[in-house]
Amino acid sequence: MTDAVRNVFEGEGRHAWTIDQLHEVVCGALGAADYSSVFRAVTTMEREGAIRRIDLGDGKGYYEVGEGHHEHVRCDSCGRVAEVPGCVLDDATAGVQKSTGFVVTSHQLVFGGLCPRCAKSRR
Repeated sequence: MTDAVRNVFEGEGRHAWTIDQLHEVVCGALGAADYSSVFRAVTTMEREGAIRRIDLGDGKGYYEVGEGHHEHVRCDSCGRVAEVPGCVLDDATAGVQKSTGFVVTSHQLVFGGLCPRCAKSRR
């Protein structure tokens, strides 16, 4: 099952996946798949560092390939997620550390808006 889930991350053009979405795609590829098996595969891949869990502010857990740190933008209409290259908060992080004395070890920023398709349909 882990190979089937890994194939989804490697082959699909989507950036971030919920377990429900992964289960749906794996079922389509295999004909059937137990939800708990997909969940265990995701948990294993996360523990191994192959993927990581991200919070996009909508109450759902998303998973993405564990590449370098970056921010996200999420469509408020259809839920599409895109990666914002690089870290837009590097300067702000340095300022927070300087002003508070904290050693910042993590942060998270999610932009919200409308993807090109949803923005076009609203015109």
